[in-house]
Amino acid sequence: MTHAAAFLRRMVGSKRVAAGTVVLGLLAMLAIFAELLAAPAPIARFGPGGAEILPAVTDTTLETLTEAELAARFEGGFAIWPPIRYGPEQRTDAGPNAPPSLLHPLGTDFESRDLAARLIYGARTALGLSLSAVLVGMFLGVVLGGLAGTLRGAWNDVLVRLVETVDTFPAILVVGIVRAIEREPSALSLVLAVAFVRWAEIARLVRAEVLRASSEEYVMAAHALGCTRLRVFYRHILPNALGPTIVSSVLGVASVVLLEAAISFLAMGAPSRVASWGETLGQAARHPSEIRLLVFPGLLLLATVGGSYLIADALRDAVDTRTVRSQAPR
Repeated sequence: MTHAAAFLRRMVGSKRVAAGTVVLGLLAMLAIFAELLAAPAPIARFGPGGAEILPAVTDTTLETLTEAELAARFEGGFAIWPPIRYGPEQRTDAGPNAPPSLLHPLGTDFESRDLAARLIYGARTALGLSLSAVLVGMFLGVVLGGLAGTLRGAWNDVLVRLVETVDTFPAILVVGIVRAIEREPSALSLVLAVAFVRWAEIARLVRAEVLRASSEEYVMAAHALGCTRLRVFYRHILPNALGPTIVSSVLGVASVVLLEAAISFLAMGAPSRVASWGETLGQAARHPSEIRLLVFPGLLLLATVGGSYLIADALRDAVDTRTVRSQAPR
């Protein structure tokens, strides 16, 4: 059995992976199919003018219409509506801080927006931003960490000092600086700001693995056969470094989700019109009597972090040869 096959077998048989995958999978389904669960327009409509499929995706101006204008817009014909007939940005006629009802299962927030719709689309914001930031940071960390461990001389010193310097930057401070510089907040700037800090941790792991593997016999044999440093890195060293890197990246998803919630709580996150769990928590902090604004986004954050940690913990055990040996039957 190959190393990859043994790794997959351990992962598939892990209860922690199963539990974490179910939790994160459900949150991912909310993010991907948000328009099927909450939207100001039908999922599909068949009327005299023809058929419309997911008009909430193709027409971004629907959330600016009032409920009366939306009723007139989709009047007539046969329509299949989502369970929640409101979008995350839409101001409803129920008014601010409306209690739960049939139309608003979780009520509305203090901006008259449906709370359930905000939480559903907040999953897209949290997971989308965190995955994007982690992937960008992972790419930069693998490349620069590999160079720092492979190169020798002045370039190695420069890269090592760069990694150490960036690793000392508080992520929330970097985001605050970026927000102060840019004129209009955007999700892209948030991703780049978080990735700018996250890559240093990955680079340290990759550099340490490169230095450790450089003294291994298979690496010295590859050099003796005439392999270049670049080939030795991506062919022999990088596969061994991917395990700790993936574990750190999965943990990074949880940390970035918490960071996104924190900076949205401080009104430094994604644009205010974008649904965010942290923005809802910020409303709860300003209005402590509204417990539902605290409980529901808090539970979603707990589920995201808990699912990520379950998968990361199982990954760590699967790639650690000492753990595998201790668990092997004798």
